[in-house]
Amino acid sequence: MAKEIKAIKCPNCGSVNKLELKPDFYKCSNCQTEYFLDDNDVNINYNHNFNNSNQFGDNSKAIKTVAIVIGCIIGAFILFAVLIGIFSSNKQKNTPTYSTSSANDDEDDFYTIRYKALTFLKTSTKQPIILAFEERRYNAKSNDSRNGNYLSFYNPFDKKLIAEEKVNNESHSHSEFKFRTFSDGNIYIINNKATFLKLNQETFKTEDVGKKYFEANPELQIGAATIEFVYDNYGDGLVLLTNDGKKRYYYPFVQKLYTEKEFRNACEGFNNLLPTAKNKTIHVFTSQSTDYPEDKLQLIQLTYLDNGPGAKDVADHLAWGKDFGGSGIFTDNDPYRKLLIAPYEKKRNRILNWKDITPDRLYFAPSVIIDEGEDLLIQFRADANEKSAFKLQKLNKNSGTIEWTTALPAGKKLQTITKYKDGFVGVCDGDQVIVLDTKGTITSNYKLD
Repeated sequence: MAKEIKAIKCPNCGSVNKLELKPDFYKCSNCQTEYFLDDNDVNINYNHNFNNSNQFGDNSKAIKTVAIVIGCIIGAFILFAVLIGIFSSNKQKNTPTYSTSSANDDEDDFYTIRYKALTFLKTSTKQPIILAFEERRYNAKSNDSRNGNYLSFYNPFDKKLIAEEKVNNESHSHSEFKFRTFSDGNIYIINNKATFLKLNQETFKTEDVGKKYFEANPELQIGAATIEFVYDNYGDGLVLLTNDGKKRYYYPFVQKLYTEKEFRNACEGFNNLLPTAKNKTIHVFTSQSTDYPEDKLQLIQLTYLDNGPGAKDVADHLAWGKDFGGSGIFTDNDPYRKLLIAPYEKKRNRILNWKDITPDRLYFAPSVIIDEGEDLLIQFRADANEKSAFKLQKLNKNSGTIEWTTALPAGKKLQTITKYKDGFVGVCDGDQVIVLDTKGTITSNYKLD
């Protein structure tokens, strides 16, 4: 029977565009539906099983593309978060930080980096005080003028900030802000190599004393361009660059000004002592020897002629070595003596005598942290492992016997410590406070807020 001619439309989308696959079988060019015609009834039937290879192939490419883009975005966020965590962790490891805030006013919140600390006794009460050098950044934009470096004073027992003094409007490197306790018992400060300050240990205020000390010497009336402390072992001295470009060593308490050569002569020997010079006994650990690298470290009790507030060169670096009896080029085949202190060192450092007060002990990373009056406190690791915790130990100055030993918190090393009538107060890492009683028992261990 002949077929009736009609316009054939896709039963799925209605499109007349099609491709004849075989007689009476078609494929829609628009939606890819396959359909066929029945005879006589001219019924249009279609196959629900579309051409999956083409349709889903195109869709899978799109899905894969979208998935890749989303994956890249998520990966970037994860990488960014990891990097932020790493850098934040490193910063906290190098410079202990903390945030503090006022209970009543959020605008007073600030971020602090605490670089260094010093402990001392208040003049009137003889109670310990913690002095910290801090950098502050206030959260509120309206407080930008309060940003800068501060001297902050804390009571170690009630854990409160009791006083503060802003010392720089702009942040300066902590290496440019130094304090030192001189032989008169006072704390002196050099701020950014520009000012010489004295701390009032009663009011917690600083006073610029540079002008008073410098104007007393005619050569220094021109003023100082830069000010620095001499090394610790050289005593109560300053290194100055005068405004006319001369380098001078100045001892303000005795009004002595030296050139480089004069300074060396004033520090060394028994012929350049002040009338007030007297015997002084100190304790110092030996350093690792180049000539005898496997020798153990020793705790040496050393007596020398101390020049008081004048120029000196205290022997704070002792190491066993080979003394060939003179200067020149020598080999191990030449005769030599094993000496801790050579004759020329004895003269240079004004040494009278010395002895090892703990000859049977073995020390690792040791240091003397208190050597005043009858008190001798040392700090050391229990063994050669660099990750071992430090111990604090009090020794009898004369016999070297152990009076008590305390393990410090893991990973902590004392930066500063002071004795008071009921025990000791120390600071580790700039903000970890440790309070001990007279028997060495830790009674308080906390971080400053």
